[in-house]
Amino acid sequence: MLTVTRTIHFCAAHRLYNDSWDESKNRDVFGKCSNEGGHGHNYTLKISVTGPLNKDSGMVVNVTELRDILQQEIFDKLDHRDLDREVDFLKGMVSTMENIVVKIAENLEKPLSNLGVKLVKLELNESDKNSVTLEL
Repeated sequence: MLTVTRTIHFCAAHRLYNDSWDESKNRDVFGKCSNEGGHGHNYTLKISVTGPLNKDSGMVVNVTELRDILQQEIFDKLDHRDLDREVDFLKGMVSTMENIVVKIAENLEKPLSNLGVKLVKLELNESDKNSVTLEL
């Protein structure tokens, strides 16, 4: 099976904060990342999909169509946004990179299936030192 990977970048702000905890516990668990004003990241997201090789086109997926889905489902919704306040699919949860990548996967499942491919891996980097990988 072949795997195709596309990388996108987006900038976004968030605050690590659990509403069911008091300020002290949030500070103890999340440190400066729980500051009321939040903070931002220049995220990198690698999306890997797999599917059968189309003998006629020679492709697993048309990367232009993949690009368009990622633009609509990820970039347009997350770029230059406050992830906690402006992104519907992230509301009500602590916006850790782990939670973000799981929710991105959920949002991509149907559109990618409509392209005839399956999401197999997501890697979200919030910095050059911190990343999370979701393998499906």
